[in-house]
Amino acid sequence: MKPPGPRGARSPRRLRGLHPRLVIAFTALALVTAAATTVASYREARTMLLQEVQDAAASRVHDTLRKLAPGLDQPLDEVSVMKIIETLDMPSGDDMVVVLHGERSYGTDPRAVVPPELRETVRAGDRMVYQRFERGGVPYFAVGTTIGVDRPVGDPDPPEVYVMADLTRQQQGLSTMAVNSALIVVAALLLAVAVAVLSARRVLRPVRELGVVARRMAEGDLTARLRPVGQDELADLAATFNRTAAALDSTLQELRDRESAARRFAADVSHELRTPVAAMMAVADVLDEEAGHLDGDLPEAARTVGDEARNLAGLVEDLMEISRFDSGVAALTLNSVDLAPAIRACLRTRGWHDTVAADLPEGPEGPEGIVADIDPRRFDVILANLVGNALRHGAPPVEVRLRAEDGDVVVEVADRGPGLPSGPRERIFERFVKGDAARTRDAARARDAAAGSGGSGLGLAIAWENARLHGGSLEAASRPGGGALFTLRLPRGGERS
Repeated sequence: MKPPGPRGARSPRRLRGLHPRLVIAFTALALVTAAATTVASYREARTMLLQEVQDAAASRVHDTLRKLAPGLDQPLDEVSVMKIIETLDMPSGDDMVVVLHGERSYGTDPRAVVPPELRETVRAGDRMVYQRFERGGVPYFAVGTTIGVDRPVGDPDPPEVYVMADLTRQQQGLSTMAVNSALIVVAALLLAVAVAVLSARRVLRPVRELGVVARRMAEGDLTARLRPVGQDELADLAATFNRTAAALDSTLQELRDRESAARRFAADVSHELRTPVAAMMAVADVLDEEAGHLDGDLPEAARTVGDEARNLAGLVEDLMEISRFDSGVAALTLNSVDLAPAIRACLRTRGWHDTVAADLPEGPEGPEGIVADIDPRRFDVILANLVGNALRHGAPPVEVRLRAEDGDVVVEVADRGPGLPSGPRERIFERFVKGDAARTRDAARARDAAAGSGGSGLGLAIAWENARLHGGSLEAASRPGGGALFTLRLPRGGERS
């Protein structure tokens, strides 16, 4: 089990999920849309407001000059100038009116100063000029033009009139509008987040249900199904998933039925073969006894018949054992067993004590003895299959080692043969898997003779099932220097829950 990482490490993974990505995308789109709309509206309102101020000021100046022109004294005197100023001055007093004629200046506010660049532009052409500027922190919009009147001799500069509108109120209105727009954007963003979360949940609910049902199916519940809702693509996906799950369930059920039938057939065949095989074994024993009195090739033929009969008997017993595991009737009969003598007895019974090196603690009652609660018969079967496999498919020296480790007993069977075949290690313990299929028949017969019997392809599978029945484990690995190593681990206190 991996140790938990820091909390922050999970955040990027969560953000990569479909739900947060939909929420982020929807929110980002809403934010961009609201911001763009607000900015465009603000700029349009600002332009319209300034245009309104400009048009009003220009219209005032133009209308006033056109209205007063016929009654103005020629050339323009101070009375005419004051008349122009009084007409242009607004009752609110927010605007400043200035008339410049040569070095003389007239205006409603003595502090009013016309920007030099504005005056230069007005004097350079016979047209109305507009300019926005700021003075003393106050924004102004200025309109300037010349007054078309007769000028005295020696006076080349025409009179100039300027109206400077105070934009403070307009600027305050724009600022208020900007604040309100920002609040609207924030409110729209919050609303977009809420809508995005609800929409994403609704859209992804079928996807989450699909994940839940898929996990249930992965855990073995092939009856799990989705509930299609609506007529959209997700409903079609749910219907397709249900059809696929139903087909898979049907196929697996058919395979289970076939496997069950095959196992029943193997169990029935092995059971029916026990009687004729027993008769064959009796005949084989008689042939073995009489082989010394036979002539020619008959002794060899008699021994071959005996060997094959014993192999067939072993195969029948293995099939019977496998059928008991498949039917769930295999049970343990636990006894307190000193494993070192049990291993020696297994090797001695099969004539392997001279060909197999046993690294075992000395003395069943001594401090080095290793005692465990096991089923003696099944332990003998496990060890015989492991050692027989090493003798049959490996190479000498074959070693058996015993030790205690963390409340378990560990038995290792090692050889110096070619090692395990390529591929997943778990396949070693599958049924009817033979690791030395390429060897010649003569070599196979010689190794089978050393092992005591031919391989049925069920020995390691039976050993693995017996280890599992004890609550233990059986593992296979290749040794670094060549050869195979099988490690049996059993609980010392009996069957592990």
